[in-house]
Amino acid sequence: MSPRDLARAYASDERLFSGRFFSQEPVHPAPGDRVGVVLLVPGAPENREDVFGYLYHRLMLPPGARSGLGLWWRHIQSRLSARLLSRQVISEYSSIGGGSSINRLNREQCQELGGRLKGMANIPEKVRFFTYLASPFGTPDMRAAAKAMEEDGVTHVVLLPMFPQYATETSGRALATWEALIKTGHIATRPTIAVGSFATREKYLRSLNERIEQALQRFPKHMRSDVELLFAAHGISASHDPTNKDPYCCLVHNTVDAIMSMRGRDRAFSLSFVRSGSWGDKVSHDLQDRLRRIARAGTRAVLAVPVDHVTEQFDTAFLLDVRMREVAEQAGIPHYQVVSGLNCHPLFMECLADLVQEAVTDSLTASSGVPSGDGVQRAPSSIVAPTPTCPRATWDIADQHADLRTESKCHACPMAGSPSGR
Repeated sequence: MSPRDLARAYASDERLFSGRFFSQEPVHPAPGDRVGVVLLVPGAPENREDVFGYLYHRLMLPPGARSGLGLWWRHIQSRLSARLLSRQVISEYSSIGGGSSINRLNREQCQELGGRLKGMANIPEKVRFFTYLASPFGTPDMRAAAKAMEEDGVTHVVLLPMFPQYATETSGRALATWEALIKTGHIATRPTIAVGSFATREKYLRSLNERIEQALQRFPKHMRSDVELLFAAHGISASHDPTNKDPYCCLVHNTVDAIMSMRGRDRAFSLSFVRSGSWGDKVSHDLQDRLRRIARAGTRAVLAVPVDHVTEQFDTAFLLDVRMREVAEQAGIPHYQVVSGLNCHPLFMECLADLVQEAVTDSLTASSGVPSGDGVQRAPSSIVAPTPTCPRATWDIADQHADLRTESKCHACPMAGSPSGR
């Protein structure tokens, strides 16, 4: 199913904002059943021939954003932009070792999770787990994952979006595509559950915080206490649409707020949304502005923290670590580093295994939203929770470089004021 067909089929589907495409109850496999755990990942083109199709899928607005003539026009724009950008993107991917290096990290996560799922507690004996990779953007291919499940005799499915914060452009598009392929007969119908956002899960936060601590060690010892954290996350291309109820923006703010609470708000921090656009042009523009504002405030050491990735991605390996490093130096920030991806961090892999276990068993503790031992709130994992309260009102002191009256807001944001672009 093409992105245009997908958008037409889901043009007015409210589930895009909630993620409730599949059952909200655990699947309860019986002895002898086989559970397929599908890691829904961004993916990356692995060769030159894949680049155009991958870019077209990424640039095409998510389902629900357009219909009729607007959808047709977006289709034309996306194809033209993908064609024009292909050569540039091929060059930039080559500079970081190609897309295969990104997909390799996802494969390692997939294998590591498969090992952790063996012999889990509270699972009936003789239940076997199989792990697969699939991307809504073409590589790795969803149909290939479905074929592998057929060969493995999978009886139950757990869909695990590898995006910490739910967004229509990532998790929503992936779940809608999977459902569409079931409806068209390309994927067999099985008992299926989709894991929701893990934006404030304790082990995810702890693993990200450990990556931050590791990155801080790269700065000169005498400067470490003065390093400012610059959290970076993708924006939503349809943020101007008043009907957009995407919870992504508020979920990202909750992740950042939970991280800084875990750290005792030990240093200055800010959050910059990377606006979707022409594959990096607006990324460069937005972060340039933020870095210059930080430099004008006298900060000379910045640590960029990609907050919505769980592996090294093109954005971290090229845009943040290469292009934005040059911008930081030109702005007068001589000490600039980027946090490494979570990849196979043990705590993060434990988090994923916990999410899968909760999806196949009755786990009242994990699904009740009860605070964990360190006070971090755990959101239900089986579905996307309602849009949380935005914590930005408490950032007026901590975020020294943000004007909260005009800083990016989404239409789902409960904060007062007119929404603006992300």
